[in-house]
Amino acid sequence: MAATNKIKLICVGKVKEAYLKEGVADFSKRISHYAKLDVVEIKDLGMEQEAEKILSHLRSDDYTIALCVDGKQYSSMELAKLIMATPKNMTFIIGGANGLSQKVIEKAHLKLSLSQMTFTHEMCRLFLLEQIYRAFTIIKGRPYHK
Repeated sequence: MAATNKIKLICVGKVKEAYLKEGVADFSKRISHYAKLDVVEIKDLGMEQEAEKILSHLRSDDYTIALCVDGKQYSSMELAKLIMATPKNMTFIIGGANGLSQKVIEKAHLKLSLSQMTFTHEMCRLFLLEQIYRAFTIIKGRPYHK
């Protein structure tokens, strides 16, 4: 079975710190060798307004993953298996400082947590992109993952 070939990342807020922008750009470029990556940035508006904007970008035929503090934690290998087993397009959603509206969480097929620790949404974007890239290198048998 082929891995997903399109990843959409819906994020509330922009990456402001230069060092994070550099990392996000690097991993976005790396992912582009394996899948089409679309990034949608939603302006910080307050949770309910953000929810409406996020929901307008969701497609019913996409496999949607919401990053949540109470989500399931996956190992890198487990994420690779999920990407491999998902023939649909995948959409990952990262909320702003206050998280995601329950309306958005209810639309997700999976709630994912990167850690029990709290990170800024900017760092979450970088960490998630690195893990998506790592998953593709696992799938393709590349030496990045050790």
